[in-house]
Amino acid sequence: MTKKNRVAALLLAALFAFAVVFSCLVIVGESGHDCSGADCEVCFVITACVSFLGGLRSSALAVLFALAVIFGALRALSLRSSQKNGATPVTLRVKLLN
Repeated sequence: MTKKNRVAALLLAALFAFAVVFSCLVIVGESGHDCSGADCEVCFVITACVSFLGGLRSSALAVLFALAVIFGALRALSLRSSQKNGATPVTLRVKLLN
């Protein structure tokens, strides 16, 4: 990974963390506002923040599921390859004294 890509990845991660923290702060800070009715702008912002965080939850679950499937497949492949090569005289500690 080049330095340019690393800086871009860190910047993207920082912006993402800022968006999550800011959304949480907006929800907590504006939860007790005086609602002006059906066209309340504060309610609209709170709804947008809640939907953003809800979308993150769905995305995180999908990523976790994909990672679990990938790591499970890699684990199964590594176990299969270790079973295939497991029965050698060296691994069985056979002394060849002839």
